[in-house]
Amino acid sequence: MKKEACWFFLSDPETYHFDELFKAKSTMWDGVFGSMAQKYLGEIHKGDRVIGYHTAPGKAAVCELEVTSDAYQNPEVKDKKNWVVDLKAVKRFARPVPLAELKANKKLKDMKLFHMMRPIAVSPLLEEEYEEIVRMGK
Repeated sequence: MKKEACWFFLSDPETYHFDELFKAKSTMWDGVFGSMAQKYLGEIHKGDRVIGYHTAPGKAAVCELEVTSDAYQNPEVKDKKNWVVDLKAVKRFARPVPLAELKANKKLKDMKLFHMMRPIAVSPLLEEEYEEIVRMGK
């Protein structure tokens, strides 16, 4: 049996605030169009774990989420391949973990997101990185 993977999802809170997901309990995660983010989204499977991160102005990791479907074609996009997944809310962090703290943590120095030319909406996390971010949010 495949072990679940861990991911880091970025969301602009003015476009989609994770509080909306906690109210709705679940959602289809769409609106991701960059080629690298789409590549990663296509690798996601049911049971994978996700850290939700709000971009500007707050720039902080804010919650834990869980993927409830394998990646599938967005039913609202007919003219090109566009992966989406279904997500459910798991737990809000007791305190948001600011970007500066994430970058200052030596255990997160190799986090994939920090080594990209520019941040993308979906990036992989090692299980140890996931657990460290959760620990920081307690």
